Amino acid sequence: MDAKPTLANRRPTGRFRPVIVGVVTAALMAVIASQASGQTVTTASPRTRCASATATRQLAGAAAYQPAYRTYDESIEDAGNAPDFCAGELITNDSTTITIGIHAHNRDGFRPGDSYTIYLDTDQNPATGGEGGGVGAEYAISFSGPTAELARWNGTAFDGPSAVSVPVEWVDGYGPALVFDQSAIGSPAGFNFVMTSANGTDGDRAPDAGFWTFRLTPFALEIKKLSLAPARAGDRFKAQALVLRSDFDAPLTDGTIGCTATVAGHRISATSRFAHKRAICGWSLPRTARGRLLSGKITVTFQGVEVRRSFSRTVR
Repeated sequence: MDAKPTLANRRPTGRFRPVIVGVVTAALMAVIASQASGQTVTTASPRTRCASATATRQLAGAAAYQPAYRTYDESIEDAGNAPDFCAGELITNDSTTITIGIHAHNRDGFRPGDSYTIYLDTDQNPATGGEGGGVGAEYAISFSGPTAELARWNGTAFDGPSAVSVPVEWVDGYGPALVFDQSAIGSPAGFNFVMTSANGTDGDRAPDAGFWTFRLTPFALEIKKLSLAPARAGDRFKAQALVLRSDFDAPLTDGTIGCTATVAGHRISATSRFAHKRAICGWSLPRTARGRLLSGKITVTFQGVEVRRSFSRTVR
């Protein structure tokens, strides 16, 4: 199997465990940590800006690998009693899904009376679509608890009867996060979007004016680092690869690992596993291998994307 059913690769109609796990939590926690190390946030001014998230890291010399996730910053203390958007709203994509995270700095969970809506302008033409959010949206995602409805604009309204259910998970210290298929919104190359919240007559809009834009990035893997153990005859030889996934620019911990190696041209059997955020291959070297050439390759595949790295050593 290529992947476990974590939030990062679930389908809206599939199984959904009650606790958010894996890479999505790690990525959102990284956003929170970057905010905590930034400027101090006070609540005295109604236009205070929440601390900015650290910019996405680019990998030098890796043209095929480009981190997909983007964060967006919004001013705080302008929502009254409604959920107040902060820095670090997050959007990213893998090969089939889109992940959206909302940072509600004045909330620790879903509250009675709260509602959230994300308006998506998938043709990026404000003159078409619904007027919700003032962005010309073809789709709206609305929720007030752990299930959202993704509805399409039918020319007069966002069509509730044909809406798709999308699970929503509250991430402690951050806010709601949700994942849905790219195909549920027509598999666009990108979209403009606006987020709104409400509680009674109070509300918030992010951004305060205009809209934000997200462009989907082709999903990619990158072997950032390959560590090799000493190659000694009669001992266990191990290769460990740190593989980054582009949707969160974070270590891959699921997928398929391929391990191949030969000693003097003769293939030797291998074991593989993910551990300590690494893809690990292991081989038992023959006692007769001293002075001979060990050649091998580690291959990692996830969501149909493959990355590989070769190596060679003289066995001692």
